[in-house]
Amino acid sequence: MPSEQKAELKKESDPNAEPTNPSFKEMVGVLKMPTLWVLIVFMLLTNTFYTVFDQQMFPTYYANLFPTEAIGNATYGTLNGFQVFLESAMMGVVPIIMKKVGVRNALLLGATVMFLRIGLCGVFHDPITVSIVKLFHSIEVPLFCLPAFRYFTLHFDTKLSATLYMVGFQIASQVGQVIFSTPLGAFHDKMAQILPNNDMGSRVTFWVISAIVLCALIYGFFVIKRDDQEVGGDPFYTDRQLREMEAAKASEAKA
Repeated sequence: MPSEQKAELKKESDPNAEPTNPSFKEMVGVLKMPTLWVLIVFMLLTNTFYTVFDQQMFPTYYANLFPTEAIGNATYGTLNGFQVFLESAMMGVVPIIMKKVGVRNALLLGATVMFLRIGLCGVFHDPITVSIVKLFHSIEVPLFCLPAFRYFTLHFDTKLSATLYMVGFQIASQVGQVIFSTPLGAFHDKMAQILPNNDMGSRVTFWVISAIVLCALIYGFFVIKRDDQEVGGDPFYTDRQLREMEAAKASEAKA
């Protein structure tokens, strides 16, 4: 176990310490873990865009696909409600996906869905197709949230998982919003002036965001740990691995 984890665990196991939510000092303390920064960078370049893209840019773009803005906004509200319902259902499906492909691959799959969703929103410019692409969001969110938390409990001691998730997932995403919101907003406005037809300013901006997510996906492919690599917490096994383990035990029993 890395020394930085041991130091944090010593604090957590102090019998005189009062059980509280992670303090600011504790959250700063875990930033000393180099292995945590691998996931922080990944989240900065992916999960950040839930706010930058989905809340700041997409609603206006979607509304402009309709004859009037009022119709667009009303349709977006209905679509968003349906998406939230699907998202809740997918929360039960993603654990099954993780059991099939593993934690690391599920996390990378979430980034792949985000790359395709944002990019395709710029490729298509009709309300029906864009609405279908928008619904990819319902599987994308669980593919980030659930595997990310399981990643922390897999590669770090479970006593630190809540603090690590708070810093590596939630805070990293919020910091990313601060970093990207202004420059991407300025870029969008500039592109809208240069390419005013067919809302090309938004579409080009979507392609740039999609390219950033693709870079994060490539980065994650090389640096995110495999499920059997440096397991410092609760091990994770896919259904295939469990079957192989059971077969191996059966073979040993027969021998």
